[in-house]
Amino acid sequence: MSNWDFEEMGEFGSDADADRWAKRNNIAPQDVRIRRKGDGVELEVRRSALGDSSARHDDRRDGRRNGFF
Repeated sequence: MSNWDFEEMGEFGSDADADRWAKRNNIAPQDVRIRRKGDGVELEVRRSALGDSSARHDDRRDGRRNGFF
């Protein structure tokens, strides 16, 4: 288990779908964690890769968070 904080970005139908989403949003592979969840997968991104670490956990306005949704 790592000491990194990850933030859930959503659920996808497959590993490939989650990987494509991360690539489109310029998330480095080492900042991504994909976990099996039911019939699909859940994508999590290392919080430090999302931008300003002083931002609230649910504040998606800063750094690389722009344009994700």
